[in-house]
Amino acid sequence: MANWWRLFHEVGALAPRPDFAEAHDFSCIGEGYLLPSLTIAPTPETMSLRWQRYRPLHSAIEFTEQGEAQVDRDVLESAFGDLVEAVLDRLAEGHPAAASLRDEWGAIQAADEDEREFCRAAALLGRDPYSTPRELADRIVDFWERTTSALREDALAVADEKDLVPLAEWLNHATQDVAGLACGDWAAFRRDLPRPSAREPYRRGYALARAARKQLQPGALRYDFAKTGPEVVPWVNAQPPTAGIRGLVAAESPACAVPHRRETARRFLLARGLGDYLGRTTHGPAILSGLATDRQAQSRAFAAEFLAPAEALRKELPSDRIPLDTVDDLALEFDVSSHVVRHQIENHDLAQIADW
Repeated sequence: MANWWRLFHEVGALAPRPDFAEAHDFSCIGEGYLLPSLTIAPTPETMSLRWQRYRPLHSAIEFTEQGEAQVDRDVLESAFGDLVEAVLDRLAEGHPAAASLRDEWGAIQAADEDEREFCRAAALLGRDPYSTPRELADRIVDFWERTTSALREDALAVADEKDLVPLAEWLNHATQDVAGLACGDWAAFRRDLPRPSAREPYRRGYALARAARKQLQPGALRYDFAKTGPEVVPWVNAQPPTAGIRGLVAAESPACAVPHRRETARRFLLARGLGDYLGRTTHGPAILSGLATDRQAQSRAFAAEFLAPAEALRKELPSDRIPLDTVDDLALEFDVSSHVVRHQIENHDLAQIADW
């Protein structure tokens, strides 16, 4: 019961919190029983279920299947609620834990809207709302009230609890800074851009990047964010107090606040900001982060394809089997990291990379 709010509201990340699995992976909660490695984590729209092959230590049993599915949040919450009720009914006949578990379940069900809002905020931070220290609870409430609704949930999902006060200040200052940056008529450009229809966020990111490149700089290998005219994507240096936040994008343009990085890393962040702005479906500023959400995945895919288009890379490849040196050379040519080029080659099945 202690993980109820975290299960349904704590978003996964590319580098999750150390105890994330304990609240979301069934293989961590068996307590003597063998359960599959099934991870359940929320996304903004649904609940993501992923299961993988898993053989527990000191066991002859092996879980051999792997896969993933998306489930409606209300459906899963209702199913888990029915399971809790069934277990409580079984425990009602004299089990010593029955009364305390029933009280915990009753508190969850009876929570009013204000309580639910706090429970969701605490869960985003990786905390059980019912065992959160009072001083931290006050800081969570203060952060929630001081931060715009467009940012606060994503910010809490990657925040360190000790940084909530400076993080709220940073978000407010960065939002004001990027709002004042001069920019081209990106609103018209976004309005006229074809909307990708793919279901997977990475495919939407790829399609959006190809459409944007076609309109902005067709044929050019290296996109120049500093060009004058409608292509400019202005930015300011702004170091967030938590490493989980990679940048912030303005509400009305792709203008970005990004931490100090080498040029290739900054270009990738600016491309992510442009991708977020062009692909967003809600109003308001946005955070760039390492969250494993559809929105963040789409912006990462957009940046990779926008800066190092798969078809342009294909034309530069000398063969269908290449050494690591070729990856590094292409990274220099496209002004991106070798990591981006390698992922583009592998994700688009362009060639086999030999580790020599």
